[in-house]
Amino acid sequence: MPSNEAYDFSGWLLGSLRTGLLAADASGRLVRLSPEAARVLELGEVAPQLGRPLGEVLAAHPALAALLGEALRGRELPPRAELELTLRGGRERRSIGFTLVPVRDGSGALRGAALLFRDLTPFERQDEQARLRDRLAALGQMAAGLAHEIRNPLASIQVLLELLKRSLGRPEDVELVDEILVELDALTRIVNGSLEFVRPHAAMRAPVALEPLVHEAVRRARARVPFAGKVELAIEPGLQPSLDALQLESMLVNLIANAFEAMQEAPRGGGHSLEVAIDSADGELRLRVADSGPGIPPENRERIFYPFFTTRVQGTGVGLAEVHKAVVSHGGSVEVRERAGGGAQFVIRLPLEERA
Repeated sequence: MPSNEAYDFSGWLLGSLRTGLLAADASGRLVRLSPEAARVLELGEVAPQLGRPLGEVLAAHPALAALLGEALRGRELPPRAELELTLRGGRERRSIGFTLVPVRDGSGALRGAALLFRDLTPFERQDEQARLRDRLAALGQMAAGLAHEIRNPLASIQVLLELLKRSLGRPEDVELVDEILVELDALTRIVNGSLEFVRPHAAMRAPVALEPLVHEAVRRARARVPFAGKVELAIEPGLQPSLDALQLESMLVNLIANAFEAMQEAPRGGGHSLEVAIDSADGELRLRVADSGPGIPPENRERIFYPFFTTRVQGTGVGLAEVHKAVVSHGGSVEVRERAGGGAQFVIRLPLEERA
């Protein structure tokens, strides 16, 4: 095979790998970098990185640079392990599973080292979402059973109260019955809401103009929860994904209003701020809502999506459950993380095309 064709084939091979590959020579300079590795590690274009010292290329990933450096010094390291990377200025974490390979010549002399890795985050995310869906399904079945059992007695009580009201003569007695009926109506709405929650709701996809939708969601959230702080929007221009506009807007209203409430509960001398960012990558739409509130304890980060779970005195525990329902109807995923600098951030990923 001619050498230039071999060189082309090497480039095709690197470009086709779904595995990240970094390789350094004995002097510690990067000699091979797959496009997948550049994408996951957010290194930019491949060509400008080649020939540079590992410490410079991997300045944002010192743990990876240290691993390759130890291998280049001949130190025996575990060939397979996992590592957590910090990306996007500390706003995102990714887990990788890697294999470290010493590169030797025909005589056995060490000539370099290579790191092959796979981004494990999508697999971990799928596992987490599957577990959460299973738990929510079990809770939904229980809620539906309770709702059915409660709804019939409620209807009978309302009928009996209406009959009682007709037989009462004193106005104060009638007023008392009216108050009871008001409370029963509220309880009936809760029961009916429980039944509505567990019913599947397919996403009605159509092209969506994101910028006006986000502005309307912020307006509605402010009307629900007054907020005097700063709201920063970062929406990738030209995006018009095919999604359910009503579900998407409701999802954002719930997330933003929830963030406003959280920040009200945690006074801050410098003022509070909310960030809403939307972009796309790898066939997904990514929404990020980050606040400067008190954050969410790790032990509650899954439970907050359970229907009727709330840590607030006036909370209903329905908003975030509805968010999760809308995300699932689109075949997406939702994660809760700590925001850099304090606070909470919700990261939602929705496939841009409907999955079979």
